[in-house]
Amino acid sequence: MNAATLRAWWSQRPPREQSLLRLGALMVVAGLLWSQALAPALRTVRTFDAKRTAQDAHLQSMLRLQAQVQALRVLPRLSQTTATQALQASVQQAFGTLAEVSVSGDSATVRLRGVTAEALAQWLANARINAHCVPLQAHLTRAGNGWSGTLQMALPTP
Repeated sequence: MNAATLRAWWSQRPPREQSLLRLGALMVVAGLLWSQALAPALRTVRTFDAKRTAQDAHLQSMLRLQAQVQALRVLPRLSQTTATQALQASVQQAFGTLAEVSVSGDSATVRLRGVTAEALAQWLANARINAHCVPLQAHLTRAGNGWSGTLQMALPTP
């Protein structure tokens, strides 16, 4: 259909039909404008505050982690013997008879029997700070009121 045919068809329509077709075309354009331009922009404006708050919380968390890393970097390096002693002392203090440590080379294996999640989390944080040990592997299962299994910890290397 070319332009001349379209003009001829349009001129044959009664004025009322032309008005209704214009109104219909205007409604289609308005619907497209709303769905493609205005609705997404309004949705972004509505969700901006919640997303900004979540991003701020995430940023604060990352800044706290950065501060922890910087604090750990300024700590003096421990010898492997000192780290092993600190790890054994922290296991004894945190878990008592519910855990035991065995050292092999530059790693230590901690066997746990029924320790609580809170105690385990606090001990892991203390082991990192005080003994400069980090977990390499964890094989834990929930048993009754606590967790049992093994944690392989990396000891600091000279």
